[in-house]
Amino acid sequence: MVVRSLDEGFEQFLDRLTPRDEDVTAAEGLREEIKECLEARFGLYAFFRGGSSLSDTGVRGYSSVDYFASMDEHRMTGEALSFLDRVREVLVERFPRAKVVARPPGVLISGDGEGRPPLKVIPARLVGQTEAGHHIYEIVDGAGGWMYSSPDAHSDYIASTDYMLEGKLKSLIRLLKAWKYVRDVPISSFYLELRCAAYASAEKMIVYSVDLQHLLEQLWEDQLADIQDPREISGSIPGRMARTDRRKVISSLRTALYHISRAQETAAQGDLEEAFRYWNRVFNGHFSPAEHEALLPGGGR
Repeated sequence: MVVRSLDEGFEQFLDRLTPRDEDVTAAEGLREEIKECLEARFGLYAFFRGGSSLSDTGVRGYSSVDYFASMDEHRMTGEALSFLDRVREVLVERFPRAKVVARPPGVLISGDGEGRPPLKVIPARLVGQTEAGHHIYEIVDGAGGWMYSSPDAHSDYIASTDYMLEGKLKSLIRLLKAWKYVRDVPISSFYLELRCAAYASAEKMIVYSVDLQHLLEQLWEDQLADIQDPREISGSIPGRMARTDRRKVISSLRTALYHISRAQETAAQGDLEEAFRYWNRVFNGHFSPAEHEALLPGGGR
């Protein structure tokens, strides 16, 4: 298909990035088995979708389908990471052919031979609710402790901001996450989602090529500063990472911003073909080829 403008190129790219209903349905094939084994070992009050599959900000071929498992608090004993490993062991026993790894705040199940997207199980302890009636849970954080989380409150925040921006916030988040995945940038997807939403909430409209550049510039200028959860539930969300990972993230930001600046310059000169070449470099060759039906499989992070 011939692409006649940069905006059209972004729309086609976003169509390829967006998970299909059948992707989620395939992952849900494990749902009942997971519920059954968790109920037997830990007690289960509820088992429901969260994360990017609830907020509709996932990237096809990369984002996991996340499920919160609200468990019996009396069985959620011991240190946070030790408990997460116990959940992993139970799931390894149930799914011996799959790759099952602890990846805070949950346990990721992938590679079961059935071609399903990765599925993440997030153990959760119900601790209260917001004034709006959204449930608040404790989940494992990335530092060996616990943090508060409210999937419904977060999804509501994303949806309301997306509505104010005529449906473009979720797409901007998806573009930012796609950059992370295809360039293997070692940074939290949830952190990027909050940074993107906070940036966009101050805007009156979104132009993908412009606002993605501004967003990456913001990350560069404040050197991945912590961000406060806008719903004041999860507290301060850090751009936490190892020193070597931080160097890679900073380097990736610098490289992306260079290619985007060149893409903007060539587009302003009317050279659409050259602009697309630079956007392809930003997204590691995935931006413009029409033959790319989806991104190559990766794994939720």
